[in-house]
Amino acid sequence: MKKMIFFSLGVALLVTAATVVLAHEKVKLTGYIVDVICFADHAKDSPEAATKVAAEHTKECALMVECVKSGYGIYADGKWYPFDAKGNELAKAAFEKTGKKDHVKMTVEGMKHDGKILVEKITEAD
Repeated sequence: MKKMIFFSLGVALLVTAATVVLAHEKVKLTGYIVDVICFADHAKDSPEAATKVAAEHTKECALMVECVKSGYGIYADGKWYPFDAKGNELAKAAFEKTGKKDHVKMTVEGMKHDGKILVEKITEAD
């Protein structure tokens, strides 16, 4: 009886672990971080047009109160990935730190989950 209980618990733990791993895909994306309010209308543009808008987005705009409140995401590889709350904080800090006015390329590391990036780290790319 004890063996059956331990076996059942072991199987349950493996299923739970597999579900968590599959639900959170690790990602490392390099692209342009833009606030949601400024980029929402451009996310479905052609990749070339969307990249141009994202690249030309300014640090000054990204740090405006309304823009900060709307949250951030990264446009990379022709796709838009919104951030979680921690990612929004890290993006704001990255914009505050950079010396560039625009064309600020960033690398974001984290986990993709439910269409968002659960951001662990943001660094300025070369």
